[in-house]
Amino acid sequence: MSLDLTSYIPLMSIVFSSMGISLVFKDYIADLIATTVIKRTKDIKVGSRIKIMESGKVTKGDIMETGILRTTIMEVGDGERLPSIRTGRLIKVPNHMLINNPVMIYGDTIIDEVVAFVPRPYPDSQLLLDSMKEAIMKSGHGLIDVGLYQKDNNLVIHGVFEVKTAEMADERSKILKHFLTSTNQTVPANMVAGANMVNADANADQVEIGKISLPLQNIERT
Repeated sequence: MSLDLTSYIPLMSIVFSSMGISLVFKDYIADLIATTVIKRTKDIKVGSRIKIMESGKVTKGDIMETGILRTTIMEVGDGERLPSIRTGRLIKVPNHMLINNPVMIYGDTIIDEVVAFVPRPYPDSQLLLDSMKEAIMKSGHGLIDVGLYQKDNNLVIHGVFEVKTAEMADERSKILKHFLTSTNQTVPANMVAGANMVNADANADQVEIGKISLPLQNIERT
């Protein structure tokens, strides 16, 4: 019995045409499904700050609008070239990227850290701790903890603070400037004799007061 394939040609054409249409619109279908998931979970919403990590690339920003197929994000610097401030550039992100990739969702506040290195000879350790606490509070942030430990030949003052996500910018440099000002006023005279002028340039690699050398850390890690 011979099989007449000519009768199946119209049906096969319809099937392959449907497959072609599906391949063309698969991303749109994925976006529509992702939109439903996003609206049901309510984790990603207007006003939230998010960071999308895709194949080693990072997209960070504030959600301005969630559409049916795309989410509009106002780009925020991630610390490598810019501090955590809005750049003014809008990014249209396909919604399926928000459920197919790791997404960090920021809360209303963020916990950050600031680190200062003090070489030998060490000044009074309590003075350094108190100065860091005062610097954090003067900068308007919530003080969580200030610790002290030694690394190589440096004394490390480690401050942990809470800051509102919307206000997060180059806060570490601001805190370090306050710290340097306070330390300059309280370090014994014999330690600051002949000291250099304080370099208040936030782009400098470090600032110096006598024998205290402190790096200005501008890189956000979160």
